[in-house]
Amino acid sequence: MGDACKDWSKWAEDIYWTHFQTFHFYQFLLSGFDRRLVIPKTFSDNLKKKLPQSATLKGPSGLTWDVELTTNDDTMFFNHGWQKFVKDHSLEETDLLVFRYNGWSQFDVLIFDGKNLCEKGVSYFVRKCGQTEHDNRCLTKKRLREGSMDDAHTPLDVDAGCTSPVNSMGDDSVTVPSEQCINSLVANKRTRQSARRVGSKKPATNGEGVKSNPSDDAADSPTKKNGAQVQQFVSNRRPVTEDEIKSALVLAQAASSDDTFQVVMRPTHVYKRHFLWIPSEWVMNHPLKENQEIYLRFNEGTWRAKYFYNRGRGNGGITSGWKHFVLDNNLEEFDVCLFKPADRMDGSFVLDVSIFRVVQEITPLTVLTPPPKRGRPKSIKSTKPQACDSYKM
Repeated sequence: MGDACKDWSKWAEDIYWTHFQTFHFYQFLLSGFDRRLVIPKTFSDNLKKKLPQSATLKGPSGLTWDVELTTNDDTMFFNHGWQKFVKDHSLEETDLLVFRYNGWSQFDVLIFDGKNLCEKGVSYFVRKCGQTEHDNRCLTKKRLREGSMDDAHTPLDVDAGCTSPVNSMGDDSVTVPSEQCINSLVANKRTRQSARRVGSKKPATNGEGVKSNPSDDAADSPTKKNGAQVQQFVSNRRPVTEDEIKSALVLAQAASSDDTFQVVMRPTHVYKRHFLWIPSEWVMNHPLKENQEIYLRFNEGTWRAKYFYNRGRGNGGITSGWKHFVLDNNLEEFDVCLFKPADRMDGSFVLDVSIFRVVQEITPLTVLTPPPKRGRPKSIKSTKPQACDSYKM
């Protein structure tokens, strides 16, 4: 039994480092932290081939700092640029920092006081040294957390809407957030589950045998602005076992090739937000470096979708249309999708999808939140119906 547990643990570790899209580590700040910061060896060893030479640190305020990653005696550090991050956040010895690497070139950072182990509230109101009162904007975007790390896959980048977030009390004093900014932040924290709209509002035209998808990006984006309700779903599937999860992954890996990529379905892919990032390395090797319309094909069905490209990060993902592919094909958490490029259709990029289910028995999802007011347009069904073309309302 002990050997079996060790084998399972090793397999789980391998899956984590090779298939997960985000990774976390933390560091207590010790003597000399203000010059450079050590990156844990296990983290750097497992991601050495994926880590860039330069990266971005995104603080709780939403502002970003460019840093270089350097290696010395097989140890990796945050180096050039780290000193400015330390200064701007007034970091102190024993502070605790939690880093989340997004798999591309950015680390999101949370800052905790090492003495009381609580977040430093002032870190949400930091502004860069030398930034003028006129240029500084209220960028605090502390998101409503839903208890799932998968929320981190969704691109959140929405201003709180105030133009003068701090009142400076002398050159060496602590910056104090303005009343307008605080009121805006509080209101947004209570009501917001939002993100930048992605894709185009141009309605898609129907083609023969192609399922029509809504053109309203607000209906299909991972989140929506101004506190609008986001349609979420809850699974009715029976509990799954570790062996079933492993089996789906093994089958997907056996079917993969050099020109495919696979994604293990997470809650933000199939139950909420409905946004699918494509691995950045795969994006860079294919004609996906601009916003465009794409097609997803499974069995004999075809779905039109929107592809969003983030030029700053060099990665992209599938937004509008992905939700309907998920619902029409009854995708659930831990199912594995294998994507392979195919011949273009009407000049658009095409991805053939293979689905490896954890549980073969299909149980429709149930809507957890009310759907948007705009109803879903009727679809042009493919010639061969899917296993389930409807979901519980």
